[in-house]
Amino acid sequence: MRLAPTLVLVIFAAAALLWLSRDPAIHREGFPAGSSFGTGPEGTSLARAWLEATGSKVSTLSRPLDPAQLPAGAALLRLDAPPYRDGASPLAKDAPALTAQEEDLVRRGARLVLAIRGDESSGPSRKVSPLLPGVVTLKLAKPRRLRASALVDAQPVFEHGEAPSVARRPLGAGEVWFLSEPELFFNENLSQADNLVLLQELAGGGRPVVFDELLHGAGTDTGVLGLLRGWGLGPALLLAALGACAVAWRHAVTVGSPSDPWRDPRGESVELVDSMAALYQRSLSPGEALRLYRGHLVHEISLRLLVGEKRAEALFREYVPDDDGDSGRLSDSEFRARLGRLVSAWERFRDEHRLGRT
Repeated sequence: MRLAPTLVLVIFAAAALLWLSRDPAIHREGFPAGSSFGTGPEGTSLARAWLEATGSKVSTLSRPLDPAQLPAGAALLRLDAPPYRDGASPLAKDAPALTAQEEDLVRRGARLVLAIRGDESSGPSRKVSPLLPGVVTLKLAKPRRLRASALVDAQPVFEHGEAPSVARRPLGAGEVWFLSEPELFFNENLSQADNLVLLQELAGGGRPVVFDELLHGAGTDTGVLGLLRGWGLGPALLLAALGACAVAWRHAVTVGSPSDPWRDPRGESVELVDSMAALYQRSLSPGEALRLYRGHLVHEISLRLLVGEKRAEALFREYVPDDDGDSGRLSDSEFRARLGRLVSAWERFRDEHRLGRT
């Protein structure tokens, strides 16, 4: 029964994984249409992989558009973008063809490929401009046309009947390409007609390529470090880090000779014993010290056995029969020998008394 909770947990996890793997809604909502991370029919992962394979430096825009942060001369692909971008209000009646951030980016020399689904149109696709020389025909199941706001100062390149579907607008040092059919770059349509050649003409040629994934919900926060760096506090952070390293290094330097790491935790007791020993050595002779110690042992026997001093003296002589108590003048070796006999006698008495001898 101890394994019952673990078994229940394993069964629950297996059931959850099985349900998630068989739920079609999970796969449909993984990445929206136009995302370069989407590997389904409406994703553009094949376009991203093809650009990487042909040598283009491909990156992802996952933060609000800042023209100063993108590589110089980059090609920004906003595929299947909404009409309202970069914080523009969706309540406006007519959305401008470009937002202020997009216009600033293009004027710096970038190429913006803005693919917004247009209104449905009719008629075959035909080329009306010599631009994009490698692209002759474009094929799509549902033709669409550009909005009227995208045609201001723009040159149509492809049309469906009389309605433009691809147009180019030069602006500053860069250019904007308007497409009414972002489905041209979807995985299911990329191999049809000259759709792949169109991708090469717009995003190839050695330009850095940036896929805007913020439009598809793949956003990331700037973070504290990024904000500080954006405010110009990078040098201050560097100086603070160097100062912290200097303080840590300075505190790690040994001042003077190294101290002895050994510390006696019984310091106070040892000092007390040393001071008492020095006092007795100055005030008592060896013989007097032995008599005091012998008297202390006899008194201790009297207390432990609850007998008188004379009885305790007689018992102690049983353990030290050759001790006559006469101290006189003693040499150092004689003092140590007699002290050793007293200590041995006391230890034998203590052991026997502990074992219950009476």
